[in-house]
Amino acid sequence: MTESTAKKYQLRCHDCGLETDETITCTLCKRCGGVLEVEMDFDFLKERIQSGNFKVRAINALKYLDFYPLGGSVKVSSLGEGSTPLIKMERINKELGIDNVFVKNEGVNPTGVFKDRGSLVEIAKARQLGEEAIVVASSGNMAASCAAYAAKSGIKCYVLIPAQTPVGKLAQIISYGAEVIKVKGEYSDCVRFARRLSEDHKMYLAGDYVFRREGQKSLAYELCEQFEYKVPSVVVCPTGAGTNLAAIWKGFKEFYQLGFIKSLPKMVAVQAEGASPLAEAFKIGKKSYIEWKKTSTLCSAVAVADPTDGKLALEAVYDSGGSVVTVVDKDALEWERVLASKEALFVEPSAALSVACLEGLVKSGIVKRDDEVVCIASGSGLKDPVTVIENLPEPPVFEKDYEKISRHFCTLR
Repeated sequence: MTESTAKKYQLRCHDCGLETDETITCTLCKRCGGVLEVEMDFDFLKERIQSGNFKVRAINALKYLDFYPLGGSVKVSSLGEGSTPLIKMERINKELGIDNVFVKNEGVNPTGVFKDRGSLVEIAKARQLGEEAIVVASSGNMAASCAAYAAKSGIKCYVLIPAQTPVGKLAQIISYGAEVIKVKGEYSDCVRFARRLSEDHKMYLAGDYVFRREGQKSLAYELCEQFEYKVPSVVVCPTGAGTNLAAIWKGFKEFYQLGFIKSLPKMVAVQAEGASPLAEAFKIGKKSYIEWKKTSTLCSAVAVADPTDGKLALEAVYDSGGSVVTVVDKDALEWERVLASKEALFVEPSAALSVACLEGLVKSGIVKRDDEVVCIASGSGLKDPVTVIENLPEPPVFEKDYEKISRHFCTLR
């Protein structure tokens, strides 16, 4: 580890504790195969924050540059990620009988998804290491995000995605100039092949690994600032690989350790019922999950059979006193419609999971009616417009006949 980075952070295996170096691995521990974690030097952070007038600076992902495990000389290519709105659900609050439900709308990030926070850091790390190409497995959102930041950084991007990836995401990936390989299989199959390609062809392996987690933790920092350095009671996060929930929890813990906040929220992971290995483990009190052979859900962004950061996500839930719950596709699609029609938020089906589970959370006592609850809306509805169209009534088509149009109009009023 270089002198400059040694003062700022350490890279260590979560499972066996082995300290390692990013020039050796940026993904999994070489000794035991466990996930890697960054341990920040909080003395360093406190010094930097005190000298930089931190709290008065405008909120955005680049504001937290000192919190990311990057060397001082690295060039970071930003697309304006972060600073996403926190919106109070006025009409839905009344419908659910909860006083304070907020949605953190990550769909307004540059590529329409929370993944941009992670790509900011991960692609910067690839550049810092002198990489000229990355390979990434994705269900669509991460590939689009990586492709965008790779294009901005002048790095070649190779993508493996499931063959059934929604067309909106595929269009983005190709438009950003990535080379795409479709695989007739699960997201987890793509992950396995991407890992082999990175080893055989000496490319940086991007994805749900340690440096992506380090970028995505900025969502928690923003929430703390948006709540004026308090924290919500509960944070509900759509969960596939588990990386985002684990990252958000890490961000809250870091602000807590720095003394910025005095408490921590409950973390709730919500999975699609047809892709819920973590919910299955939580139901029987386990802290590790069993990989599924196959997923079956319209919520493609969370259709993960083998969650890379599943163990970290489960730990976050247990440590925070939270829960893991599931939602059926029908309810996710219904709440996608409700969010759009009542709150003017157009999100993809996976993003709607965080609101679709609220009634159940109230009934189970995880959420109390006076709690401040933040639902993470992870991606824009434009990511998967076909699913929306296929599950809503087709508008009628008329000839150029005003009388017929007018008569139909009267039936709508």
